[in-house]
Amino acid sequence: MEITRILAGTLPAERIDATVAEVVAFDRIINADSGMGEDFDPLPAEVRKRLTQPTDYTTNEFWLGRLGGRIVAKGIAYLDLKDNLNGAEIHVSVHPEHRRRGLGGELLGVVEADLRADGRTRLTSFNEVPATVVAADLRGARIAAASGAGSLPADLADVAFARAHGYSLRQIERCAIARLRPPEHDGAAEPDDGYEILTWSGPVPEEHLDALAVVHRAMSTDIPGAADLEEEEFWDAERVRALDRQRADAGERMHTALAVRRPGRRDADPTDHGTPPEYEIAGYTEVAHFDDRPAVASQGGTLVLRDHRGHGLGARLKQANHAQLLRSSPVERVYTWNAVENAWMLAINDRAGFATFAWTGVWKKELPATASAGE
Repeated sequence: MEITRILAGTLPAERIDATVAEVVAFDRIINADSGMGEDFDPLPAEVRKRLTQPTDYTTNEFWLGRLGGRIVAKGIAYLDLKDNLNGAEIHVSVHPEHRRRGLGGELLGVVEADLRADGRTRLTSFNEVPATVVAADLRGARIAAASGAGSLPADLADVAFARAHGYSLRQIERCAIARLRPPEHDGAAEPDDGYEILTWSGPVPEEHLDALAVVHRAMSTDIPGAADLEEEEFWDAERVRALDRQRADAGERMHTALAVRRPGRRDADPTDHGTPPEYEIAGYTEVAHFDDRPAVASQGGTLVLRDHRGHGLGARLKQANHAQLLRSSPVERVYTWNAVENAWMLAINDRAGFATFAWTGVWKKELPATASAGE
């Protein structure tokens, strides 16, 4: 198998269109085989962005394995450039017609060697398993997650492959789906507890950039399993704005709800962002959808900062954002992922109408450091 490594932004202009088309076609085959459904098919604009547009904060690397000029295996790495410099999120896939021939292991070996040479030794990966598959395999041997919550069938191909190549199952997430419907009690008054929920669609308003930086940074350490999988991320207003630009370039539209507490007053119009805020940031949630798939959205981060928990803000944030989606977007359904040990968030999602769709295995491998000269 001929393996080509492509760093984001280095592909010659005359090869971009053909490579994007090849990768999209390959990824569609992989997704169809997974059973996750068309909502998870690749989008050409997203693939193009990852191939051609690194940022100051993140980049991607691709490895394309070919036989007879045709892509039969693909690897991708998602890399942070300001923090988590020794880490990488990777994914390796093989065309269904070419499996059981060692191609996946061959490609994974190249991916790991290249990343190790670059100092990326903490590798994470994910596999998605439709809930119907897991339910059909309840009586077989299972592999428990290191988090202590949840397990996956041991004989699933992805599970067996990961374990055979030294990856350990650290965590399991529930992927759930909600079909948006108007709330039964629309217009209910917000509790008079000093908190407000602000909402907007599109780029972050200038006056809220610092607040979004605070919650993004907290999100990198507060979610279950964060300490095991990554380091704290540094966020500031410029990084938030850079993320806005990156999303816009990929045709991705964000919908955000922000929980704040304003000492001594409450604004009559929570959508008025015209004056600099005087508030204490309490939490946020965000949902994204692509222009090329307008009916389908994915839940981004949801977090209530520790000092503000116990006021039902998680549920209020999600309710406000779902109401915003119904008012101002074509979104019909939303997918979300949560660690199975995060009972608080799972309960909020259940009340918001989410139902289990799939299970996600979170895998990790620590590579040995690159050998020094003479060893």
